[in-house]
Amino acid sequence: MKRWIQLAVVALCAIVVAACGRKSVSLEDFDKPVYMLEYASGFDILSADGRQSVLVTVTNPWQGADSVTTRLFIARDGEQVPEGFDGQLLEGDAQRIVAMSSTHIAMLDAIGEVDRVVGVSGIDYISNPDIQARRDRIGDVGYEGNINYELLLSLDPDLVLLYGVNGASAMEGKLKELGIPFMYVGDYLEESPLGKAEWLVALSEVVGCRSEGEKVFAEI
Repeated sequence: MKRWIQLAVVALCAIVVAACGRKSVSLEDFDKPVYMLEYASGFDILSADGRQSVLVTVTNPWQGADSVTTRLFIARDGEQVPEGFDGQLLEGDAQRIVAMSSTHIAMLDAIGEVDRVVGVSGIDYISNPDIQARRDRIGDVGYEGNINYELLLSLDPDLVLLYGVNGASAMEGKLKELGIPFMYVGDYLEESPLGKAEWLVALSEVVGCRSEGEKVFAEI
């Protein structure tokens, strides 16, 4: 009996230690860049001490945007969402992606992850060989203003990659209603070609391959 009591005490201590190690953090704790931007200015990838999760912040992701910030929290290793967070939540790395722009596909292709794309907008206008080879298995969800949300739901995406032109995407409200996470990609707003290309690092973070994204961008 004494041995069982000792084992129970040890187990309880282990649970307490684990719980302490996973104590809650606030949004402000995510202030440590895990990647230093060289040319782009529209995104940041931030982490907190002792955390595997990251916060991807995107600023002013459409023309004329002023002080607009959108956030995507990528929860890893069972970690909780930080206190005060009200943005988009991605549980783990994105395995199934709907890309609303062909540039998103090009960036995922550059890091060897285009196979994660399960849905696109306007498949007839996408020249990527992998997408065309899988066109019978990839959903064409249509264009903004005429999105097939039933098809979108059936694709079971982990994340939808959006872009804005003169304002927020018309899809944003519906995606929130359906509980489908999204992230804006503002590559086209960067002032230099290298700034545009650097967004592939943001997408590589989303799929859990940031080191590969950094390597590819360094070569570019």
